[in-house]
Amino acid sequence: MSYAFSPYFAALIRDWLSQESQLPTPPTDLYVTLFDDQGNELSANLTGARAQVPASTDWTVTNTEFENVNEISLGEASTTIENVTDGAIFDAATGGNLLLKDELAEGPFNIANGTEFVFAPGDISADILDNSEEP
Repeated sequence: MSYAFSPYFAALIRDWLSQESQLPTPPTDLYVTLFDDQGNELSANLTGARAQVPASTDWTVTNTEFENVNEISLGEASTTIENVTDGAIFDAATGGNLLLKDELAEGPFNIANGTEFVFAPGDISADILDNSEEP
């Protein structure tokens, strides 16, 4: 699964390039969660809520790509969750800014009540394309 910049994050880069704006201090942790087909964040329905992942140690960086090194558990579903379609990364455990979001290859799918949802190592990857890569 790859991720696309959120409008918030894309605007930061735009303003940095065109307006000489400073980028904010990078987050010390990233927070992974799920969304359904209606655009609703599903962290309230998972015992792990948004899963906290350290920004520096839990990601493998190769050229312009990074991916999760370890398993990321969002905990168990506290109810049956239907039509899961997207994975997302935020900069805070609650609220905060959506940074990256993309469709899950196996979506839409359901998570049964009491079932743990886990991203295996390498399931989350983001590649910031540079001009040497073909889109």
